[in-house]
Order: sequence, then structure tokens, then C-alpha cells
Amino acid sequence: MAQLKRRGLSPIVDARLATELKISGEPLRKLVRTCDVLVTLGGDGTVLAGARAAAGTRCVLLPVNMGGLGFLTVAESPELSSALRGALDGRWPVVERRMVSALVRRRGRTLLRGVALNDAVVKSAGGRSAVHLRLTALGDDLGHLVADGIVVASAAGSTAYSLSAGGPVLAPDVEAVIVTPVCPHSIGSRPLVLAPGSEVGITVIGSFERISLLLDGQERVDLSPRDEVRVRLDRARVRMFQNPARPFGSTLRRKLGWQGSTHRSF
Repeated sequence: MAQLKRRGLSPIVDARLATELKISGEPLRKLVRTCDVLVTLGGDGTVLAGARAAAGTRCVLLPVNMGGLGFLTVAESPELSSALRGALDGRWPVVERRMVSALVRRRGRTLLRGVALNDAVVKSAGGRSAVHLRLTALGDDLGHLVADGIVVASAAGSTAYSLSAGGPVLAPDVEAVIVTPVCPHSIGSRPLVLAPGSEVGITVIGSFERISLLLDGQERVDLSPRDEVRVRLDRARVRMFQNPARPFGSTLRRKLGWQGSTHRSF
């Protein structure tokens, strides 16, 4: 805070954090409409919440890792001061990431419109039963899917739940939609990578448990049989600072444990 004030800037704290610090603050949704830079302090969950709030605004996200993996963050907690200097001095470039949008309709009525930075996931609420879904994409009916769930992800989300379910890794600047079944019952069900204008349709058939749609694992709506979910890349983008010292390949090595090849002469 002192570093920002020395620059003549007026820091504003999110209302929830402000309550813990016993200072004044503003709700996040209001804050992102007026601030120039949103600094998130935490792990990937904090980044995702900040991204959904800041999507479509001029606010630029500066995610600093104070949690666990922190794959989406651009600096670690000891680097907070240097990250602020790099961002505020204009030495760190700003990139834009496409969001995923989800529309839920029930008997012709819109139940939910929402966005996510990483993914929209349909699965059973308890995680113990398979879900039965009908999929459409590529202008065609792709058939009946029986699986633990399905992940529709952006490039940013390709290194999250989709990756754990066997989906491909995409460079963050690739604009595409990834459709990844989670533990499908058919060996022929495989991940798809679709063009940016593609829409994925999911019709709920049923399950022995309640079925839910989750946006970034944080926003949830329960689904009923015959509900329709439509997922695509949204027009809204979130603006984020990029650490020039940490390209994407470096992040893959550090955060996901990828190792370089060792060449030997025989």
C-alpha cells in the first residue's frame, strides 16, 4: 500500500479483505468498474474470481501467488514489489484472454448466463454417479455421452481440469474451445478442439445424482433432465499483465513439472 501511495495512487481494497483488515473497502464488482489495475493475492481460485469480475472492463489483472500451485499467477509473493513496479512502469505487456460463456435454458426460459476464464463443467453434484448427456457440436449431433462429466474449456483452462481429464495443452493466446469428456464409458469418446466461433450444446438426460454446471468451479447451478447448456467463447475478454521473464514454456516446466530432454552420445 505504501509503495502505491508514494506513486500518488489511491489503492482500494476488496470489501471482504477490508473486513478482515478492519478498513474500508468496496465490493469487487463495483471496484473493477473504476480501478485501472486489480491485484489478486492468492492462488488460482482468487485469479479466477478476479477474472470473472474484471471481464469486459478496462481493468488489468495482476495476479500474485500466495496460495498453492498458482499456475495463472505471474509472480510469487516475494516478488510483489517488483511485479508492481514492472506493471506500473509499463515494462510488463498486457495480454487479453477470451472467456468461456455458458447459457442454461429450461423449457424455453433462460436460467443462467455466466462467464468463466477456465471452464464450464457439467457433472454430478456428488461425483459418485455417471451423467447421461446429449452433445451437439460442429453443426451435428455427436450422440449420447455417458461419463463422469464433461469439461468445455478455453485455452487458459487447458492446463486445469481439462488437462487432468486427458485434454490437450493449448498456448494461452490460442482462441479455441476444448471439449473433454471426464472418464467416458466409451473408449471412442475423445477430446475435441473447436474453432473460436463454435458452440457446444449439452442436453441433460439424467443421472442417479443431482447434476450441476460449474463455472470455474466457483459458480454453480443445478440442472434437471432436458435442460440445455450452450457453451462458447465469449466476446468479453479479461486483460492481464504478463511477466516477460516467465514465458509459457517456463511456467509449464516450473508449475507442472515438465522436464527438458537429456541428450546423450553413445
